[in-house]
Parts: sequence; structure tokens; C-alpha cells
Amino acid sequence: MHKIFDRCHWVFDYYYAQQYDLQLKFPRMRSIDLKIVGQAVIIVVLTVFGSTQAQAAVTRYVIHISVDGLRADVITTLGETRLPNFFRLRNEGATTDNARTDVDYTVTLPNHTTQITGRPVVGPDGHNYTQNDMPGSSASLHGVKGAYVSSVFDVVHDHGLSTAILAGKPKFILYEQSYDAASGAMDLIGNDDGRDKIDIFEINVDSIELVDDFLSAMTADPINYTFMHLRDPDTAGHQSQWDLTIDSDYPDSVIEVDHLIGKIIDTIQSNKSLRGQTVVIVTADHGGRIGTTTHEPADSRENYMIPFYVWGGNTAAGVDLYTLNSGSRLDPGSAQPAYNRGLQPIRNGDAANLSLELLGLEANPGSTINARQDLKSIKMTSIAQQISLPIGD
Repeated sequence: MHKIFDRCHWVFDYYYAQQYDLQLKFPRMRSIDLKIVGQAVIIVVLTVFGSTQAQAAVTRYVIHISVDGLRADVITTLGETRLPNFFRLRNEGATTDNARTDVDYTVTLPNHTTQITGRPVVGPDGHNYTQNDMPGSSASLHGVKGAYVSSVFDVVHDHGLSTAILAGKPKFILYEQSYDAASGAMDLIGNDDGRDKIDIFEINVDSIELVDDFLSAMTADPINYTFMHLRDPDTAGHQSQWDLTIDSDYPDSVIEVDHLIGKIIDTIQSNKSLRGQTVVIVTADHGGRIGTTTHEPADSRENYMIPFYVWGGNTAAGVDLYTLNSGSRLDPGSAQPAYNRGLQPIRNGDAANLSLELLGLEANPGSTINARQDLKSIKMTSIAQQISLPIGD
């Protein structure tokens, strides 16, 4: 076994030389020897380093987008002609229209806090932030919990990477107040990068300006992890009672969001520094009940059923996320399973630790949703298929 591991680096060197057209010299190895080594490399990658570390190796940037009030069925109702960019995510990414919100709350701040912490809302493991109003000037997640609530921003920042929040509602100031230089935890990982965990923070109710500001920042100095909140479907849904009729305000707002997502995708694909190294995650905090102006109660399927899309990098194309994760996630049908009910559905809270895993970072301390970072967005076979082994004499 020692000899096999001693030769693993030769196979990696050969693989990367093939990938990048490098001229390197390799030891002569018998076919059977190479086969054993190749199998050992694949086993090491898949079991020791994790099934998706190949993606982590090339994912430098994650853009985590939460579309406030996005019902999954509005996407399929409008279709590809009206929503070409949502459907591009579907056709080129790993997706589901049957993800779930938090079990107990289907409102904005509690669910977005779940998305950035990987914690449920209530219970001993929860972040316990249940309010949904404009927070007071001294409010923080830690003050409500009675203990520090670590987030994606902590992990990314403390590893020396850059972070941003761009949000469409003023109440998202909660996160700036929770993770600024006064309230953020000390950085105990590597170099001390300070306590302020969020490098760029912007609130703008104009989503077009918000996205334009983000793209300007992203092209000037790419941000490793961005959390973006797009407010428009929620605003339109409340006003139009989540009416799915074509040309009503709610579908129109989703079409506008589709245009914005298209701008983000186009920028990624046209920028050589971003193309192939950026993953986009799109989900929502809740849906909305047709014929009402609310997205409560939390046990209504119209409120808890949301999309979860992953696109970019080495993400599997046109694949259902439940099929890809059949050993760790279970499609709930129309139900909303409790957190203690065996295999879980894909939840918006999976985004926190998925983002960290894509960046090659450990799970957020204190998180329980996707804490094992076992939500996959690439095919298990992708590493084996990419390694082409040479045949010696």
C-alpha cells in the first residue's frame, strides 16, 4: 500500500500535464501497475478527500442568490421562452423544484439566517432568530441566541477569502450588525484578518442597480463568496396575491429576475477569470399562497416548496439533485419532513455548507444542515472519467 501511495503523485502529475499541455517526464510503469495506482488515486480522492473535492479545487467563487418569495411552480408555468436563464440553470446544472424551507418558519429573516448558518430556526441547534421586522440598531443574531452564531462569512473570511452581501431589503442590516468589527468573532485561523466578516455590504431596493454594483465589484476584484438577495417576487407576490396568471405582477417580477440572472451568467461566461471557476446557487426563502397576501402558515406546501439550483464549475448538467444524492437526500413528495425524520429533503439551509464545500472549506461550526457536506452537485464518476492513464511497456 505504501508503494501505491508513493506513486499516486505521478498519476496526478500526468493528469494535470495532460490537462494543461505541460511537458513533464514520468517513470515507466507497467499497465497493471498503473491500473492499481489509478484505482488507488480514485479511492483516495473519493473517500479521503470527499466526492466533490475535484470541484472544490477549481471553484474559486460562489454566488449564492436567494430570490425572495420564489415559488418553484412559477418557473415551470412561465416556461423556457419567458425564463431562458432559469432554464439555462436547469439544463446546465443540478437542480430541483422540490426543495424545502425551514420546517417551522416560512418568513424572510429566519429563513435567510438558516441559509447563511446551516442551522434550523428553532431548538437547541437553531439560530433562534424568529423576528421578521426591521431590527433595532443594536440587534444581532448572537444577542438573540445568547451565544455566538457562526456563519458562512466567518469561515470564508477567517481563511483569508473575500465576502459580500448585497440585499434588497433594509432589514438585512441585521447581518452587518452581527458580523461587523464590533460583533464578529476573533479570527483564530491562520493570519488574523480581523473581526469584520463581511467585506462588501450593500442594501438597495433597486435590484437592477444592486446587480450592476455587484458585477462591477466582481469584475474589478472577484469576491470569493457572495450572498445576494433579490426582493422583487416577494413584493409583487404580496401585492398580487401570488397570482400566476401570465402578465400579472408576480410572474412579471420573476421575468425581471430572470434577466438579472442572465446578466450574472453572461458576465461569468465572458470573463476568463470567472468562467469555469464560479458556481451559482439559486434558491428562495419561501413561496407564497395563491389568493392571499402572505406566505404563512409554515405547514402549507405553497409556502415551503421552493427551488434549489446549482450551476457552473464542474456541476453535473441537466441532473436532478435528488437523483444525484439518492443516498443522502429523499424527495419528500408533497410533505415537509421534520428535521429528525431520517433522510432529509434538500433545503435552502443546505446552501451554507454547500458553498463552503465548493470553496474547499470546512462546514460552519454549529451547523446541522448539510454539516457532513454530503450534498453533491457533481457526478461521482466525474473524477474517474477525467483521469486518462498511460500504458507502459
